[in-house]
Amino acid sequence: ADEDERLKVYHIFSRIHGDLERDYNDFVIDPTYFSQGPGNFRDVVQNRRNDVVFNPRIGSFNVKMFLSFIQPDGYEPLSVEAVAFSIKDEAVCEQIAAEAVGRADGHRAQREATAGMLCSGPFRPGQLFLLLEEQNVFLIISPQEFIDKVAAAATVTPMAVYQTGYWADHWDYYIEMIESYLSIYPEAEESLMYDKELPYFYSPAFCQPRSKKYVLSTSYNGKGHHVRQLDATDDDKEMLHVTSRYVDNSTNWYKIEANWTHDKSGAIFKSTPIAKLFLLATIKYATRDAYGMGIEYEGGRPGWNDAMNGLVGMVGSGMPEMYELEILIRYVLSVVSKFNRPIVVPAELGALIDSISSAMALLGGYVDNPEKLSKTVPQPLFDYWDSVATAREEYRSSVKRGFSGETLTLTPDEIIPMLRSWIKEIDKGKARAFTLGSHGHGDNGLSGVPPTYFSYNVTKYTETGERNKNGHPFVLPKEMHVGLFPLFLEGPTRYIKTVDSGEARTMYQRVKKSGLRDDGLNMYTISASLKGQSYDMGRMMAFAPGWLENQSVWLHMSYKYYLELLRKELYKEFLEEMTSGGILPFMRPDQYKRSLMECSSFIASSAFDDPSIRGRGFLARLSGSTAEFLSMWILMMIGPKPFFLNDDTGELQMQLMPALPLWFFEKDTTETIKPDEKEFLVIEFKLFADITVKYHNVRRTDLFQRAPTRYVIGLRDGSIHKVDSSVIPGDLADKIRRVVFCDYISAYFE
Repeated sequence: ADEDERLKVYHIFSRIHGDLERDYNDFVIDPTYFSQGPGNFRDVVQNRRNDVVFNPRIGSFNVKMFLSFIQPDGYEPLSVEAVAFSIKDEAVCEQIAAEAVGRADGHRAQREATAGMLCSGPFRPGQLFLLLEEQNVFLIISPQEFIDKVAAAATVTPMAVYQTGYWADHWDYYIEMIESYLSIYPEAEESLMYDKELPYFYSPAFCQPRSKKYVLSTSYNGKGHHVRQLDATDDDKEMLHVTSRYVDNSTNWYKIEANWTHDKSGAIFKSTPIAKLFLLATIKYATRDAYGMGIEYEGGRPGWNDAMNGLVGMVGSGMPEMYELEILIRYVLSVVSKFNRPIVVPAELGALIDSISSAMALLGGYVDNPEKLSKTVPQPLFDYWDSVATAREEYRSSVKRGFSGETLTLTPDEIIPMLRSWIKEIDKGKARAFTLGSHGHGDNGLSGVPPTYFSYNVTKYTETGERNKNGHPFVLPKEMHVGLFPLFLEGPTRYIKTVDSGEARTMYQRVKKSGLRDDGLNMYTISASLKGQSYDMGRMMAFAPGWLENQSVWLHMSYKYYLELLRKELYKEFLEEMTSGGILPFMRPDQYKRSLMECSSFIASSAFDDPSIRGRGFLARLSGSTAEFLSMWILMMIGPKPFFLNDDTGELQMQLMPALPLWFFEKDTTETIKPDEKEFLVIEFKLFADITVKYHNVRRTDLFQRAPTRYVIGLRDGSIHKVDSSVIPGDLADKIRRVVFCDYISAYFE
C-alpha cells in the first residue's frame, strides 16, 4: 500500500472493543456490505498493532491513521470510525460509471446516477453498494472489479468522533505499532518519520485549566471539604463555532474538513510523524504531576484501568503513562540522532518548550533527600509544576481555534540535549515513586514493586472567586500532599518495558512475592487487596474482592505482563507461568469452566468468598488478551525483528529467531530417516498467512535466541534456493516479504 496509492486498506466487521460476541456493550454495526462499526480508540489501536506482521501489504497505513488522530492538545478522540472514501474529479467518476454500467445511450440514467454517487461527497463501500441497489443500478462488471476501480481512484480519510473526555493512555500504543511496522520495513523508517505530513484531529472539547476544574466540594462524610478535579473537559463554544464553518448546506451535516485542525489561512495544518511525536512528548512531559512521578489524569478520564474512574477527581496521576513517556522520548531521540534531521513544529509549541526549559533552569540542582521523601510536595518541585502547568494551559488556549500556520524549526543540536535532560528528570521521578512506594492492606510499601497510581490532596489553596455550574468554588492549589494506593499489576508491567533483562528478572521475582500473586491459582491479580480504600477512587470499590476490577485476574493485563517477560527474554519464567495455568489453553478446564480456546474478561480470584467460583472465567472477550497473545505468538514463532538492515552495508536482510522450547516440537512424519539417523523434530506455521515455514530442530534442544544455521527457500516459480547462513540476503528477503513470490521456507537448526 505504501508503494501503490491505488491500494486501499479497509477493516471490516469491527465494533466496540473489537469483540463480535460481547453483546453486553452498546454497539452499532452499519447494516451494509463491508460493514464496520465504531470502536474505542484504545481497543482498535491495540488490536491493529500487528496487522502489518500478518499482512505486510498494509504497510504504514495504521501508523499514519492513528498518528493523524493526535490533536494539538496532545489527546485523541474516543471513537474510531470506518475510513471514508472520496473522489473529487468528476471526469474520473464519469469514467468509472461508464465502465461499470456501460456507455450505451440506454444506460445514461444509470451512468449519471453512479457518477453522482461517486462525486457527491464522502462514502463508504457498503453505502455505495446499498445506493446502487436502491436506485436499481445494474453493473456490467463484477462487484469486486467495481470496488477495485473505485478504491484505486479514491482518497481515504480517517474518521473519528470525540464523544466524552480525554483518556490518559491512548497515546501509549503508538510506539508498539511503529515497532511492528519497522520489524517488516526497517529501511522505511526515515521516510515514514520525515517524508509524509499528517493532519491534527480537531475535537470541539477543551481540556480545562486548573482554575476551571479544581473545585472545593464537600467530603463524603459531610464533615469537611476537599479539592476535587471535576468537569475536566467541556464542549467549548469557540471550538464548536470553528467546526460549524464546515457544515455542508445541502445535507446540514459536517464536512470531512470539520475533523481537522486548520491554520489562519484556512488550510488544514500538517506535520511530519516525527514532529507529531515530538509535540506529543513535549505535552506529556509538561503534564507530569507535582512530584514529577506520574502523568496527570487531567483530561477527565484515567488510563488503561478505566475502573479507576474516580482517580481523576482525586487529582490523580499514573506511573504507567510515565514509563510510556520515557519510551516515546527515547524513540524520538533515536530517530533524530540516527537521521540527523531537524524537526518542524507548530510555532505555538515553541513557547511551551521555552517555559519548560526556564522552569527546569530555576529548579536547577534540586536534590531529593535519599533517606526520606516528605509526602508534602517540596516547594521547588511545586513551583516547577505550577509554572509548567500554567504554560501548558496557555499553549492549549493558543491553539484552541487552530494553529497560526507559522512553524519553528528545531535542529538535532537543540533537540538531543533537551530530550536527554527530560529523561534525567523522568529518572528522578521514577526513583521518587519507588521511595514513596505503595500503601494498602498488608502492604508496608517495601515490596520493591513500583506503584501504579498517586493522588494529590490540595492542602492549601486560594479561591478564584468563581464557581462551577453546581455552585462549588473554583480554587488554585498552593500546597499538595501525595496519596498512595495499593499495588496494581499495570505498574510493574509497564516498568519492565523500560529496563534490561536483568532488572526485569529482579522485578519479576518481586512481583511473584507481592500481593499481586494469587498462589491458589498460580496467576496474577489486577490489583492487590483494596480493603480499606476510599470509594473516591472508582467503581472497582463497588465490587466484591476477587470480582471484576477488584483484585480479580484480569486476563488482558495478565497477558500484558507475560508478554513483557517474553520480550525481555525471560523464557524460563514465561514458560513456567504459561504451563502452570497462567495462559490459555493451560488453565484447568474444570476450574475455568469454559472453552480453553476462549479468553474471558476476568477470572474470579482466590480473594472471592465463594470457593466454587474461584478460577472461573467470566464474560467472553476476544479483544485485548488476544492482541497480547498474538504478540506472544510472533515472538515465539518468528522473532522480534524478522527483517533488519545490515550494519555495514545497509542491505535488507531476514532472520527467523524463534523462542520455542523443545516440547513444542513433534516428530517429522514426512522425512525418510536412515537407520543411523535420529528422527527430525519439527514445528510448522504460516508466515504472513500464506508461506509455509517449517523449523527442523536437528539439535533437539530448546531454541532460545538461536538462529537457523541454514535455509531452503522454495519460490512459486519452482526455483529452490539454499542459503548456508543464518541470514537470508536482500533479494530473497524482499521476495519473502512480498509474499506472492514465496511458497515455503525450511529452516534448519543444526
